[in-house]
Order: sequence, then structure tokens, then C-alpha cells
Amino acid sequence: MKNIVKNSEIFYPKDKTALILVDPFNDFLSKGGVAWPLVKTTVKEVGTKEHIADLLKVARAEGIVVAYAPHHRYRKGSHSERKYLHPAHYQQINLGKSFGQGKWGGEFVEMLAPEGSDFIASEHACSSGFAGTDLHDHLQEKGTTHVIIIGMLTNSCIEATVRSAIDLNYHVTLVTDAVAAFSPLEHKQAIKERYPLLGHIVTTTQDVVQKIKMN
Repeated sequence: MKNIVKNSEIFYPKDKTALILVDPFNDFLSKGGVAWPLVKTTVKEVGTKEHIADLLKVARAEGIVVAYAPHHRYRKGSHSERKYLHPAHYQQINLGKSFGQGKWGGEFVEMLAPEGSDFIASEHACSSGFAGTDLHDHLQEKGTTHVIIIGMLTNSCIEATVRSAIDLNYHVTLVTDAVAAFSPLEHKQAIKERYPLLGHIVTTTQDVVQKIKMN
């Protein structure tokens, strides 16, 4: 299924658009990270880190809101209040000890770290960057209507954050080369089969950068 929005119709009002970066942790995107061995093939093939950096650069230069949606950092006993964790979440956080609080793996990748007035939302406990956080409140204060959602993982927290954004009445753009999954197959399946059913616009970093600069 092709996206119903034509390329020529893409428009990002700079005073109403936000770039949301989900989970750019060292454990995901840096050599030596807990999850790096699982994602590195996709990240390298897609050019995920470089494309995220390009989007951050143009968003900041053009005055677009930049917001970070970080996952809950692991700390001993920190998930005791969550009775029902889904299997992937349990393995990644509780067994893998990903995103450790106060640990290098739980820090943002240096080249993708927040700058200046960038906003860091409160941590999401499971999948969606909106669920139980202050992200929506901040975007509403800024008058945001359009969101561009990027980061990790293609078929997990990105999809969940997108679904929440749609429920909250945002116009959503998905960027196929500024995300990555545990395998190239998972990544390709998500952007081919599900992204066109979720995002109002499904496109590439190059196209988003061009459209932002044109507006």
C-alpha cells in the first residue's frame, strides 16, 4: 500500500513541527553497547546514526522543536511495580540490563546528544514515548501539530510512539532511514508493511531535510 500523501504535498510548518528522537542510547547505537551486536547490521546498512544527525542539524538550524523520548533506565528493582512486562521488554531491560542508570550504556550517543533548548521528556516505562511522560504536554505548550519520529527501534518503540501520536491527533512523519531494528528483515518488513498504514508521510531523511529548508 502506498502512502496517500504525495511528495509534493509534504509541508512542515516550522513553528508547529517537532522532531522526536526515541532512545538514542549508547547501548543501542555505539560499539560496546549491550544491544549493539543485535542492531549494528541494520544501523550500518541504513546509515541510521548519520541520518539522525542530519535531521537534528537541520531542525535546530531551522528553529524546529527537538524533543528526546528516552526509555526508562535500568536500575535494580526498578520494574518491580510493573506486573506484566512483554517478553522482549523483559529480556532487553531486566535480563540484558540495557540503559543502566548512571552507566555509559544509558547515556545518549555523543553525536546525537541534546543541545541548547532541546527538550528531554520524562522516561517512558515500556514502548511509547508518550505513555506516562510529559512529552505531549511539552509539545502542546509549543503549539506542535506535526511530528517527525525517529530513533530506535523501527518496529517497537517507534511504532508505539507513532500510534500514540496519532491517537493524540498529531500529523506524523516516519523516516525510513533514521530508524533501525534488530535485523534488516524486521526493519524492512516494518517500513514496507506497517509504516504506510501508520504515518501520514513515510519518506527519507534527504526528503525531509529538503522540505524543511524549503518551508
